[in-house]
Amino acid sequence: MSRVRRVWVSRLLLSLWLPILAAAVSARELDRESRLVIAPGYDTVKTQCTVCHSAKLIIQNRADRNGWLQMIRWMQLSQGLWPLGPSEGVILDYLEANYAPTASGRRPPLPNHQMPAT
Repeated sequence: MSRVRRVWVSRLLLSLWLPILAAAVSARELDRESRLVIAPGYDTVKTQCTVCHSAKLIIQNRADRNGWLQMIRWMQLSQGLWPLGPSEGVILDYLEANYAPTASGRRPPLPNHQMPAT
């Protein structure tokens, strides 16, 4: 394929995907500092969770409600997280709505038998 044709095809693909990507990004407003999704429960999550760890830890993880609850329990048992009281439901609602598993994303880790020998 000629260089001119490659550039043309690249621009065409970009022009088709750019509006879709822009719509997906703009549909979810992000906090400029933490990059957390601004949605109901955001303030509680930012206040309670980022006291001990970066918001990146939230953003990079995906789980269903039970998975998030298990992470909270682990932090309470082993990391000294305080009882969240009524905030726990607000936090779980927020995490479930904004950081649930998605169909796309990183591929799962390779099984051990497919890893290179050391």
